[in-house]
Amino acid sequence: MQITTSSLKQLRYEKAGNKADIRFDDELRGFGVRVYPSGRLSFILSYRNASGEKKRITLGDFGSLTVKQARAMAKDRLYEVRQGRDPSSERKARRQEMTFGDLAKDYLSHAADHKRSIKSDRQRLRDHILPDLAGRKLSEISLRQLQQLHSGIKAKTSASTANRCAALLKRMLNVAIEWGHLKTSPAEALKLFKEPPPRDIRLSPEECRRLIDACNADENIFARSLFLLAMFTGRRIGELQNAKWENLDRERGLLTVHETKPGERQHIVLDGSALAILDGIPKLESNPYIIAGDKPGKPIVFYRRAWMRILKRAGMNRFPPHGLRHNYASALVANGVPLDTVRHLLGHKSSITTLKYAHHRPDELRQATSTFTSLIRPLDDRTRQQ
Repeated sequence: MQITTSSLKQLRYEKAGNKADIRFDDELRGFGVRVYPSGRLSFILSYRNASGEKKRITLGDFGSLTVKQARAMAKDRLYEVRQGRDPSSERKARRQEMTFGDLAKDYLSHAADHKRSIKSDRQRLRDHILPDLAGRKLSEISLRQLQQLHSGIKAKTSASTANRCAALLKRMLNVAIEWGHLKTSPAEALKLFKEPPPRDIRLSPEECRRLIDACNADENIFARSLFLLAMFTGRRIGELQNAKWENLDRERGLLTVHETKPGERQHIVLDGSALAILDGIPKLESNPYIIAGDKPGKPIVFYRRAWMRILKRAGMNRFPPHGLRHNYASALVANGVPLDTVRHLLGHKSSITTLKYAHHRPDELRQATSTFTSLIRPLDDRTRQQ
């Protein structure tokens, strides 16, 4: 038969027992239509692949597709067959292909063992990325889709949040390539937004004194000691949370921490004030951690309420615990401590990270540029005399 719109409207199911009732077109070899007992009509294409196997694929239903559209699709698939491809096998592979949601589960499971920022990754995926990408096949994700997602996150939150999500996407899709699920990453050309410079967090001496007094007055000795240690060592809250008594060398004034952001063992240098804070912390027989938590054998986890109490008592607003680290570094640099020394005290792996505090030493920088002026001044005087 010749498959046309008028001929299809006259077709009726003519088989018995729900057997396949297929009518092929007289003009285009392999192109046909399947008639169902319900009256539904579906366009199909039968062909043999490069190995000689007989295959059949459904192109779509009559009504959703016109005869002209279905015939064009059949010609396209037959061209692919002549090129050595197998449309049926490719379609089956796409159905079995990993979705971004599947990748997220595998990635989080893989990263949980060695990535300290796994909680942040999980939160970014849950709140910003998975709602848009969870059900998409990896091969269907395009650069344009990622750009739209990136812009949408920025509109709802901030450029920095959007960029952290973009970095996570890049990392995950690169992992998908390593695992053999992708050949190239659509996020490779995703450009990050320009971010505003970080807020300059530095306390005045008076604010520091008020904060210290407020800490000393708080009822939670472990939480207040955590904040005081952060203030007097400049170390990350997470590093101090996981510090253990067995790693304290009081004679040398060193506290060794193993769980650091760079992923390496580091030594925290303790001065008299930091040692005095440690001396005031009770040792619990059932807990190896210096900053003990409510659960036996575990470090402190929930400290936000204590921090809010302390801020309120100190008469301060919206100062994050991590700001204690920035304040420590800024104060040292502003008072002439070399940047490389500050880098070691903070535990920065790269000196580039510490350079953001360089603007706190204007006198030193001004003196340096004056040195250049003094070097060329004789030449400048000679120029004026001429």
